[in-house]
Amino acid sequence: MDQESPRRQRGRVGSSGAGASTVCAVVDIGSNSTHLYVAVSDGVRQELIADESVPIELGRLVEREQEIGRKATAAVRDALAAFRLRAKTLGANELFVVATEPLRRARDQKSVLLALRDPEGGVPVVLTHEEEGLLTVLGLHHGHDHSVPQLVVDIGGGSTEAVELHPGQAPRAFGVSVGSARLMARISYQDPPRPREWQDLRRHAQIALADLTVADVHRIILVGGTATRLLKLVPATLISRTIHRDDLSAMGEQLVTFTAKEIADRFAVSQRRARLLPAGIAIVEALLQRTTARLVTVDRGGIREGLVVAVARAGGAWQEALQALVMETRAGSPR
Repeated sequence: MDQESPRRQRGRVGSSGAGASTVCAVVDIGSNSTHLYVAVSDGVRQELIADESVPIELGRLVEREQEIGRKATAAVRDALAAFRLRAKTLGANELFVVATEPLRRARDQKSVLLALRDPEGGVPVVLTHEEEGLLTVLGLHHGHDHSVPQLVVDIGGGSTEAVELHPGQAPRAFGVSVGSARLMARISYQDPPRPREWQDLRRHAQIALADLTVADVHRIILVGGTATRLLKLVPATLISRTIHRDDLSAMGEQLVTFTAKEIADRFAVSQRRARLLPAGIAIVEALLQRTTARLVTVDRGGIREGLVVAVARAGGAWQEALQALVMETRAGSPR
């Protein structure tokens, strides 16, 4: 029988409870940036060591050109080379690289992946919508009541992933190819958006989510940069991390009143991110219309945090183990 590689032997699934702590380094090639996340984890808990990113707007490129192209590929390749050195310096033995919506849609996906090979010949893993959603659930930081139905939603730049969670049932993950950056590109709204542009944003968000058939859920748990930055528009929500409908209205009022630069100055977000918030809030509103949820909670976790947990416990076999890891977490073992 062939022996497994050391990469696949580490962190076997089924060993419940915390294991030995290890430094895990992961990279997410996303729509708005290429992001390095390094943490020490025992497969249950994790503590951040480094959280760095390089802004590379692949989502906008793919939306406009249907491909990533050589220039952007070179920028991502340079970022990955720098991140490998950084991860090694911080004590990680391996860098796990995943890619999301832009690589899923790019016509030149194959050539881009070949250009992004690591020194050992490994290429980034292009996540499916389901894998991205399950990693998000695995990466939730806060304790959530597993006894009630929930919908975990990651509003990214190029896509929105959702995972429906019901007590005692396997998670149901799905996604739609629209996120805050992609919706902004479709509407090309002014700064701040005009009333008609707001109507178009809401209409396109509702159309994009129209095919989602979601059963009754008690609450929506949001993750991702759009969600965490929306909290800043109503400071009281930063403490509760809960958004009520009145809060959502107050957030919308800020976005129709102030330009992206003014939002950036007032609420300490980047101007680039501030431009995406109107599209992001339109997606949140559409989600509320598609579900029975009356409560929205924002969690600090996400796919990078989930990937750290996955590789700490399953090593290079994390893809095959993902569904089992999420089920164990939901059942309270090991987390």
